[in-house]
Amino acid sequence: MSGEPDVIHPMRDEAFQIAVDLAAHILDNSNTYHALAGQDDFPGRDRARFTFLLVMFEEMGKLMALVQQCEKAAKADYINVRVEDFHDHCLNGRKAVAQILEELRTVENASLMLGRKDAKVSPEPAFLGEDLCTLKERLMYLDADKSKRDLSFIPSGEEMDRFAAIIERNALAAGEYIHDLGRALGLWLQLGRKGRGEGHSIRYN
Repeated sequence: MSGEPDVIHPMRDEAFQIAVDLAAHILDNSNTYHALAGQDDFPGRDRARFTFLLVMFEEMGKLMALVQQCEKAAKADYINVRVEDFHDHCLNGRKAVAQILEELRTVENASLMLGRKDAKVSPEPAFLGEDLCTLKERLMYLDADKSKRDLSFIPSGEEMDRFAAIIERNALAAGEYIHDLGRALGLWLQLGRKGRGEGHSIRYN
């Protein structure tokens, strides 16, 4: 492995475009997630579904960092944007999982305070007890060691849907924010994805 730091320095306008492209890419992966989730159950469906959800977590972590740095560059009038650990999928995934769980807890606690009868606080997801850096490989590849094939950490469909909904909402919000921030700098950036309907279908095109 190279000892060089994982840092990218795109020009400011390019960084804004990368952020919009990344938000669109997350929504494209969400389409695949929903296409899988909408099928009748079959062997491997939830394994593939969770794999795409993990990728969405990782890219959301990248997007959060990139949007933050784009905002900083816009306010300080920097010509470049500096983003650390852009290619560290595991680290970005961890950051996004922590952020999205916090958002989920906030919504659930607010529902409890409002006295909603169906409100509850979700238990800690089982996959948090696993090594997030190896989860995708464990989902995609069969290990020769049977003791390492346990996939009981895969969340229920309902849990995965809640995570996916928050990621999608944040990706759409990031795309809109970058559009507005870029417009103030003379840029015209379009997310190029519009939501259509709900449920498990191709939702963004």
